[in-house]
Amino acid sequence: MALASLLATGAVAHPDDDPKAAAVKAAFVYNFAKFATWPARRFLSPSAPVILCVRGDDLEWRALRPLTEKQIGEHPVEVRVLDADMPVDACHIFFSSEFVSGGSLRDALATASRYAVLMVSDMPGFASLGGHIGLVQDHNRLRFQVNLDSVTRTGVKLSSKLLQLAEIVGPASQ
Repeated sequence: MALASLLATGAVAHPDDDPKAAAVKAAFVYNFAKFATWPARRFLSPSAPVILCVRGDDLEWRALRPLTEKQIGEHPVEVRVLDADMPVDACHIFFSSEFVSGGSLRDALATASRYAVLMVSDMPGFASLGGHIGLVQDHNRLRFQVNLDSVTRTGVKLSSKLLQLAEIVGPASQ
């Protein structure tokens, strides 16, 4: 389902322990990947996979796992689960529901900028805190915010179609 369709239908996300909410978040992550362009150096070959990584519970993993049957252009989708001590530099998109402390968020964002990794989270205030794309609840509907300044530092380019649907936060929104 296209991102605009998700938003137009008022994609409903329920509490975090709901598999339907996890599936909606997975659909958003997939669509973010479809509307992003990474620097050529991020792919070993024209048909190398787009790697979606998750650090979190089994629910998030189970929701993202079916994306391995998808393609984004010439790139197959690969989903990986990262342990807490594993670096995010092999990922194209990294999704996490939480960061243990402000320090770990800063460290993760610094790594993401260095390796052109797009960071997505449903952690409250994620995009405002410098994260790239934050999923936010809005009256039981899932919306997203983009911190364009943070995304720009990664070298990842987001489609204008995606940005038209986003709420832009951070200095670029002023």
